[in-house]
Amino acid sequence: MTVNKIVSAHDVGTIMNPLTHQEQIEDGQISTLSLGDYKLPTVNDIPELVTVLLEPGPGPAPYQSKGIGESSNIPVAAAIANAVADVAGVRITDLPVTAEKVFAGLKR
Repeated sequence: MTVNKIVSAHDVGTIMNPLTHQEQIEDGQISTLSLGDYKLPTVNDIPELVTVLLEPGPGPAPYQSKGIGESSNIPVAAAIANAVADVAGVRITDLPVTAEKVFAGLKR
């Protein structure tokens, strides 16, 4: 399975540093994407990344900001596992999602 595109939306407050904010999102997505085989991804492994930033209201941190830390990497692995379940009918509930686990699930 190949992930071709990741679209993510983030509820943010005031963005203090736009460059590092976006880097935090992309780095989290890329590192989580590589959990399938625990290798460092190369440019050929990275899908198109699209980020939508929502600024609906003030945040609890200084200058009305909100944290972006782990919010970018939490949903990626679950989305990949759900895609595998949708395509193959096999639910993988632990990481990494591997071909061996999918094959074992297909044999059941």
